[in-house]
Amino acid sequence: MLENKVGMIFGVANKRSIAWACAEACAAHGARMAFTYQGERLKENVEKLTGGLDNALVVPCDVTNQREVDAAF
Repeated sequence: MLENKVGMIFGVANKRSIAWACAEACAAHGARMAFTYQGERLKENVEKLTGGLDNALVVPCDVTNQREVDAAF
């Protein structure tokens, strides 16, 4: 259903976040996934969660910083 599509997920904080549940569902249907994290404190959590996904991209994106938003896209 989502094969050859790329999804970008914002707001994953941990395995109990709604954003993570959305990401798992999209990945299960064949989407390639990109994830953002806000600040270094959350980077490790997101990297651990996404480690089991094929070709997951993890990038910083603090939405209060326009340069990070531009770079994420």
